Amino acid sequence: MKFVHSINQALDELLAEYEELILFGEDLVDPYGGAFKVTKGLSSKYPDRVLATPISEAALIGMAGGMAIEGMLPIVEIMFGDFIMLGADQILNHLLKYEWMYNGKVQVPVTIRVTMGGRRGYGPTHSQSLENLLVSFPNLKIFSPSHYHDPGALLKHIVLNEPGIKIFSEYKLNYPKDLLDNNSVRDGLSVRYSTSFPQTVYLSNADFEQPELLVISYGGNALIIEDLMLDLLMEYELPVQVNLPSAIKPLKYAELVQGIEHCTAVIIFEESTRDFGWGAEVAARILEAGQTNNIDIVRVGAPENPIPSSRVLEEQMLPTKQSLLDAVRSLGMI
Repeated sequence: MKFVHSINQALDELLAEYEELILFGEDLVDPYGGAFKVTKGLSSKYPDRVLATPISEAALIGMAGGMAIEGMLPIVEIMFGDFIMLGADQILNHLLKYEWMYNGKVQVPVTIRVTMGGRRGYGPTHSQSLENLLVSFPNLKIFSPSHYHDPGALLKHIVLNEPGIKIFSEYKLNYPKDLLDNNSVRDGLSVRYSTSFPQTVYLSNADFEQPELLVISYGGNALIIEDLMLDLLMEYELPVQVNLPSAIKPLKYAELVQGIEHCTAVIIFEESTRDFGWGAEVAARILEAGQTNNIDIVRVGAPENPIPSSRVLEEQMLPTKQSLLDAVRSLGMI
């Protein structure tokens, strides 16, 4: 099953089972079915509960908060993740605070689906990964599956079981990818899953023998990292483990650093800007836990510049497989 179909199926199942669930956003209605076709076919099956809206992210998110307080289960689609900042006031100063302001007398179960990431030549206002901004919002939960996760199962879980405001971050390049598991993982790689849910995925290029290098990342970054893992094993005999949480906030620290005791170095990789973000927080947690003895930590991310529309320039701006390889070289491991 492809990533996009998994999410579409999950939305279909949720709409079929829960009459209080409503899905809305810009251009969701058939025949268009959303900018990335995630909602294709759903408005035809549920015409009263899958709705296209005017272009106002602040209104969408504010309306979802009101619906949630009244007992509904709203799911909002933000066409491009960049536009979520138009609704940031509603999220930060309203929805995230209502339960506290009203002394626990209201619940606000809102799920906001956003598309993140570049590498498609969409330019500076349609290509960003804004998780670095969103992780700073107190009590906001953020989830970002890779193609090794089951995104549909994760979406259903957070809609039904995670209280409060949730961001479900969908990396654009993941949509057409086939989902991978133990039976379909690429030759040369092994995969394991945490027993808890939302799951953390563990990848290894050495069948989980003691890794020398640990890479921590999330979401669509797995597409870049898996290529490098095979190269590092075949060309340099460097055993690498990659930890891919589906919940990037709150951090499940023990799962996030599983295997670190065997490593001499950690690379934290993200497509968001490198400074003052998720990777910096992960590095700080490792430091505070006292797990940095004889371990080097390197963060790899984007510089603080807009993302160009030119595909050639975009490739130079965003972190790549070469960026990861340069990080490994900087550590003296190859």
